[in-house]
Formats: sequence, structure tokens, C-alpha cells
Amino acid sequence: MVAIAVLILPGCERNSPHGVAHRYLEDLHRSNYAGCYAMLADQDRKDRTLAEFLTEIPLAPDVGPALFRPVLRTIGLDLGDAHRDGGSADLSIKVTAPDLTLWERTLDATAGSGHAGGESAERSLAAGDFPKITYDDGIFLTKEHGHWHVVADFTDRDRIVDLHREAIVEYHKYEYAKVIVDYKSMIAELDRLKFTGAPGLAARYRTELAAVQAAQADIAAAKTFAAKSVRLGDIAMSMSEERVPAIFGSVTNIGNRALDAVQIAVTWYEGRGKDLKIAYTEKHPIVITPIEFTDFSVPVLPFVAGEKRPFGFILTSPVRVQQDAAPYVTISAITFTYLKAPLPKLAIAKAAPAPATSAPAASVPPGIALTKPAAPPPASPPSPRQAPNSPINKAAP
Repeated sequence: MVAIAVLILPGCERNSPHGVAHRYLEDLHRSNYAGCYAMLADQDRKDRTLAEFLTEIPLAPDVGPALFRPVLRTIGLDLGDAHRDGGSADLSIKVTAPDLTLWERTLDATAGSGHAGGESAERSLAAGDFPKITYDDGIFLTKEHGHWHVVADFTDRDRIVDLHREAIVEYHKYEYAKVIVDYKSMIAELDRLKFTGAPGLAARYRTELAAVQAAQADIAAAKTFAAKSVRLGDIAMSMSEERVPAIFGSVTNIGNRALDAVQIAVTWYEGRGKDLKIAYTEKHPIVITPIEFTDFSVPVLPFVAGEKRPFGFILTSPVRVQQDAAPYVTISAITFTYLKAPLPKLAIAKAAPAPATSAPAASVPPGIALTKPAAPPPASPPSPRQAPNSPINKAAP
């Protein structure tokens, strides 16, 4: 259960900053969410209805309704002393809680074929069999109408959470330098802002920032690994079920490290000889492993050594390019796995769904992945104007 000492406080103490903070945590523990809401500052209750408040309760675990109470019962909260500054006050909280990101990866890795880690989540919580994390958080209060109220500051919190979502998108585009700047900016702002839960959010972002910084430091090693240890096979151009040109194939990790992400580039070349030039380049993720907790909404499974996964994606180049140019397919980027969670066993590692398209109705004919040509392409390279199931032309030897 949530480790909050249940004390009988005298009236004056119950209305002090420490007493109000204690009562907020006590109501949270007892699932008295209306009581928590009633303790918010005026502006916070103007910004959120009670129903809206239930989706983002300050200091509550960031999980969906199915796991909310089971996770909440495992959290330990050690409330510190109050520090007052006129009409404001703050109290530190030492939080011991499930490491949600590590927990999700661990359960997904051990789930077994055809199952999801979320199926054993409640059993894991009840048995206390989950990784834990300890971090500092805080409650901030303001005095209104002669009483202390909890400051949630939903406006600033939502703005920073939106920036975090954008940073995650940039991370999956391998824009590490920009992502690092964004994370540092968000953390600095959270350290400056005085709202309940801000320190805990900053602690979470620092963990993710460390993974991004590790990825940036390993850019050179990742390029070498991609060239030597990530192999494309069975590459073919076909019509997707949506009846638009797509590329299908497989990718195999023949190296000794697990990967969180793999990206493919399709480079279209026009001309011959000295006139050979790049007409268009499009990039597609074929392996995406979230670094954040997803609430068991998708399988969070790194691409392990020895694993082979199928993929498929719809081409995004202009129709003219697809008609007049020849495509060359390469691995353009990878990201190593950095979180220290158990890796899925090869026998149960499941392929992530192919992004943006469905598998073709008919079997895909064999093809060979291409690299940038060392010599001009064949005089009459195949193109999407051929029969839909024509394989992509072979690479120059």
C-alpha cells in the first residue's frame, strides 16, 4: 500500500502546509479523488473539471485506469518538512515506485509468443516482482482565502508534456542534438517552476535524456554496426493492400548488440554515367522501440541479436520520381538498446507491425537490397511501371 503514515492531526496542524500536503496524499491513497480536487488552488479548478482532473492527478502514477490503483498501492511516499515563503510553501517527497519503463520492457520480454506483458502486470504488482526506482518529487502550495491549497499548474505542465511528445518524435528521427537541447530546456524549466509533481517529471526526463546522450555518443559506432551487422533481404517492390507502391522485405540483426531502432533509406537515382544524380531520398522506420512507458499499448521489444523481422512501408516519393528513377535501399540509421531490461529470447521476440501499410495479399517475390551504385545503373532499370510484383533491380556487384 502507499506508505503514508495515517496520523490524527490537531486542527491547526491539519490546516498547516504539512497537514494539507499530508491530507492530499492520504485522499489520493484512499481514492478520494474528489477530496484531492477540492484541495486544488482556484486557478487549477478553473482550468480543469473534476472529470478532467481524474486523467492527470498530480503525484498519481501515469498509467491508464486498468492499472491505476494496483500501481498506486505499490508507491511509497515519504513526506518531508514544509518550507514557507510568505503565501507559498513547498514540501519534498521521496518517492519509491515501480520503474514503469523498465517494468514494461521486462514483462514484454518474458511474456512469451502470442502474449503481451500487460497480461501479467497485476500479478507482478501483487507479488512485488517489479523493478523499483527512487526519486525526489514535491508538493507546492499557495494560500488562498486563509487556507493552503495544492498548486497543480495544469497550463505549464501540459505545455511541457506537449514539448516532451515533440522531443520523442524528433528522437525517432535521429535528431539527437536537437532532442538533447529540448530535454535540457524542459528540465531547466521544471526545476524553475513551482507546481506539484514538477520534480518527479524532471527526474523522469533526466533518465530519458541519458539514453539520448548515449545514442549521440555512439553515432559512429552505430554507423559501423549498421554497415556490418544489419542485413536486408527479400527486398521487393509490390502493391500494398491500399493499392499503392510499397517496399517489403526482411531485416536481420547478425551483430552482438540489441537495437531499439532501425531506419531504411530509399534513394532514387536518375541518369547514367557522369549524369547520374540523386532525384529523391525517403526514409522509413522499420524498427521502433519506445524509450518511454507506453502503458502496454504496444510491444516494447528490442531487435535482438540473431533476430529476423519482416517489414513493409508505402513509398512517399512523387509519382514522377517513381516512374523515372531507380530505387536503392539501404540501412540509414540504427539506435542501440541502452535500458538495462532483460532482452526477449529470440524464440519469443515478436515483429513490430509494419508502419504505414499492410502486408500484400499475395506472397512477395524475392529481391535484393541495393546500395549506392558504384557504376551507372543498367540501361533499362525496372521501375514501378512494371508489373506490381516485379522485384527491385539488383545491386552492382
